[in-house]
Amino acid sequence: MPVIKSKIEEAVSRLNLDLSGKVVLTEAATGAYIVTPVIAALAGAEVYAFTRDTRYGSVDDVRKQTNDLLEQFGERNLSISILDKLTPEVIAKADIITNSGHLRPLNSEKLQHAKNTVVIPLMYEGWEWRDADLDIDYCKAKEIVIGATNERHPDVDVFNYLGDMAVKQIFDAGLCPYKNKFVLICNNDFGPFMAKVIARNCEQLAVIDKEENKGKYDMSNIDWIGNFPDISIPEKYKNAEAIIFTAYPFDQNWIGDDSPISVQKIKDQFHNPLVLRYAGDIDTDSFDRNKVRYFPEHVHSGHMGILPSAIGNDPIIRLQSGGLKVGELLTRKETKHKGISLVDFI
Repeated sequence: MPVIKSKIEEAVSRLNLDLSGKVVLTEAATGAYIVTPVIAALAGAEVYAFTRDTRYGSVDDVRKQTNDLLEQFGERNLSISILDKLTPEVIAKADIITNSGHLRPLNSEKLQHAKNTVVIPLMYEGWEWRDADLDIDYCKAKEIVIGATNERHPDVDVFNYLGDMAVKQIFDAGLCPYKNKFVLICNNDFGPFMAKVIARNCEQLAVIDKEENKGKYDMSNIDWIGNFPDISIPEKYKNAEAIIFTAYPFDQNWIGDDSPISVQKIKDQFHNPLVLRYAGDIDTDSFDRNKVRYFPEHVHSGHMGILPSAIGNDPIIRLQSGGLKVGELLTRKETKHKGISLVDFI
C-alpha cells in the first residue's frame, strides 16, 4: 500500500490534477481499480463511488480495500462516499461522471438526472469506443460533453504497457516466449506497442497488420507477412507457439465460419494453432467445431482478454488519473495538458 500511495501522489502531481470544488461520481472496485476514487479525492474532489457485489469481491470487500488505502493518507481527510445504491440525488450532484465499469451503461435512465453541465470522461481512447458503454445519442441531444483519454500522452503513457500485457497473457496460457515463434494478427493501434515487447522476449515474431502500419514494425526479429485480414503463413511460422490476436471493433466476430478471417484458414495454415484473445471477439462455437484452441476460454463481448490490471497497479493509476484529468479539462472547456492534447474526442 505505501508504494501505491506514492504512485498515486506522483500521478496527481505529474498531471497537475486539480478537482477542487468538483463532485465526481465514479466507481469503487477491488484490486488495482481501488485507486480511482482515491485519486479523485486526493485531487480535491468530493467523491461518490458506486459499487456492487461482483465475482471480484463483495461490497464489503470494496469498502475494506478502499478504507485500507485511505488510511495510508493519514490526516488528509479525503472525501469519499462509497455507495451500493445509485440514486437520482447523487447523479444530480456530479460535475464529472466517469465511464467506469459499475456505472455502465451510462444511459438515459441515469443521465436524465444529471445537471446540464456534467462532463463524462472515457477511460480509454476515442477509437476504442463501445456503443454498449454509453448512450451517445442521448448525450448529444442533451449537449453532455464526452471526452476520451489520449493514453499516449507522455504524462499518461498507458500504451507502453500493452506489450507487457501480451507477454503476461502468453505466460497465463502456459507458454513461454523464449526460443519460440509467435504471429501477431492486428488491425489497430495496439499492434506496434505490443510487438516491440513481444519481439524482445521471443525468438521471432511475424506480423499481419494494416498496410499503413508496416513501417512501425522495424525490429530485426519481426517479419511482416501480410496485410490484415489476409492470412498467408510462411512455412517457418506454421509451427508458431501461438497467434496473438487483436482487432477493432472489439465487439465484432473477426474469426469464425462467416467472419473476415476464416477459422478453417487458421486451422489449415498452422500446425495445432492456439489463438490468444488479446482483444476482439471470435466465434468460439466455430472454434470448438473445428477443434481450434483459444485462450482465455471466456471473454465478455467487446472486452479485452487481458486487462491492464493483470500486470499491476501502475497502468491503472496512470489510466484512471489520465481519465480524471480529462474530466477536469472538460469542466474548464480545455483539451491540452502541458501543450499536448489529452482529450480525445470520439
